[in-house]
Amino acid sequence: MTEFGGRPTLAPVATASLSPAESVLAFLRRWATPLASGLTAFVALFAVLCTSGPESSRLALAEGPGITLDESFNVETGVYLVRSLEAFGLASLHPDSVREIWGAPEYNPDHPPLGRLALGLAHEWNQSETELHDAAARPASAFAFALTVLVVSLYAGRWFGPVSAAVAGLSLILMPRQFGHAHLASLETFIGLTYTLCILWIADRWFGPTLEESRLETAPRWRAGLAAGLLFGLALLTKIQAVFLAPAVVLWALWRFRARALPVLTVFGAVGFLVLFAGWPWLWLSPIEHLREYFARTTERQTLYCFYWGERWADRDVPWHYPWILFGVTVPIGLHLLGALGVGGWSQAPGTRQTLEPCGLKDPRLQLVLLGMAVPLIVFSIPGIRVYDGERLFGVVYPLWAVVIARGAGIGWHVIRRRLHRQGTAIVAAVFLGTQAWGLWQYHPCELSFYNLAVGGLRCADKLGFERTYWADSLTDSFQREIVKRIPPGAVIDVAPVLHPFYLDHLLQQSPILQEAGITLRPYDDKQPGGSPFVLLFHRKADPWESLLPPPEGTETLVEFKRDGVALASLYRLPEGS
Repeated sequence: MTEFGGRPTLAPVATASLSPAESVLAFLRRWATPLASGLTAFVALFAVLCTSGPESSRLALAEGPGITLDESFNVETGVYLVRSLEAFGLASLHPDSVREIWGAPEYNPDHPPLGRLALGLAHEWNQSETELHDAAARPASAFAFALTVLVVSLYAGRWFGPVSAAVAGLSLILMPRQFGHAHLASLETFIGLTYTLCILWIADRWFGPTLEESRLETAPRWRAGLAAGLLFGLALLTKIQAVFLAPAVVLWALWRFRARALPVLTVFGAVGFLVLFAGWPWLWLSPIEHLREYFARTTERQTLYCFYWGERWADRDVPWHYPWILFGVTVPIGLHLLGALGVGGWSQAPGTRQTLEPCGLKDPRLQLVLLGMAVPLIVFSIPGIRVYDGERLFGVVYPLWAVVIARGAGIGWHVIRRRLHRQGTAIVAAVFLGTQAWGLWQYHPCELSFYNLAVGGLRCADKLGFERTYWADSLTDSFQREIVKRIPPGAVIDVAPVLHPFYLDHLLQQSPILQEAGITLRPYDDKQPGGSPFVLLFHRKADPWESLLPPPEGTETLVEFKRDGVALASLYRLPEGS
């Protein structure tokens, strides 16, 4: 059997003496965790691909989100690298080739290459034309999300049993903002995968034989740092948030093993940065200068803005509690309750009345998981650290929270089992998890606008002063079709806000619907005469136009995209002379 709160243990089974039915049951018991993990990962992949739109997936049954700003940069760089490496072949390792590929003006080094290469590969596999189509790269994020679901399910099942394995993966799927990011050709899902895998691998492999005597355990040998360092390096090759792994792992290891952890930590750090350097040839061209440029870029970029508690904040001035509050209101509240039970709950091993497993805070494995969550949240709470775009910067905490939720679900399962039969317990669990799925149904394809019932959903969150929308994900195909129905062919639409001058040309290039109607897009500017009467407004409060909030008297709303009764995008016809 698999005892909750410990490693899976299986008694030997004399399969030769078992009936066929008993043999099947024995097989299912033995492989319950891998089967549950694989099934939830398949559900995650299938669910994302089916809701990504026809330009992303041939399996699509529903439309996906509109093309967002960052996707263009990620896909363009990823496709450039894939095509360059295909053209050069093995010669791409030659110093002249490295300089030509990675030092070219076409290469954008603002992020490491691993996630972008995955996007580029997906684009080339999914798109036969030479033109870039951002949506064609989105399946890479879907596969990364499915792998993340698989990872959290496998480790939760290994630690807490098959029930927890299933709930870990399902809880991650039921987090609307994680599910939403899995539809975008961005790097958030990739860093979530590599960050989570590194934390869980170390928590499992560096974990000693007992929970109660964790400080007396033998420290892992230096060789244990090799694989951990490789995973650390892969995370560093994905996105800058990987640097949070270092303080989390170092603090945890030193707390548990004191100075005995120094050899394995040294190997862990050295291998991680060696993998980063080896896997990013751009660093080879000028190691010191490019490392300084990369790590300084996050502090030297232009000011971005964030809307929070009814005020517009520059990214350096956002209140310290922003990441904690936003994390609290962007996960379904029932999952948060299971997570709280997973942190503090004491579990009774199945089939006993006396054996109690320690609460989550005393489990060294969950200590590292919680540290992996706490470090990013604490860093983004420090005054002067740039914070913007909602939960995106600290999105790595959500997959780890799914593991804690899984422990709480396991505790709840065994508590209910003592009062109900197996079928009744399964019904209660299904109903409970089903109620947590309302956000996916109500907000798709704009799950990045989700808020939980703690703040009354998006409708009440908007009144409380939270940001309504991510960048242009509300410009869906159906919304675009409504636009071209309501305006004459060849019309000019002024768009507000526009955060990057490159965006509108790229957006039009990505939209066959607007192209076929001969639509022209240009930035809205109320200070310039001769503007178009048609204005497309994304209701992003961090970048407002005062002249459109509210629009001038006499303005006609032609098309509006809403979720939970809140407008995320609107097409206006302004009155003459406005």
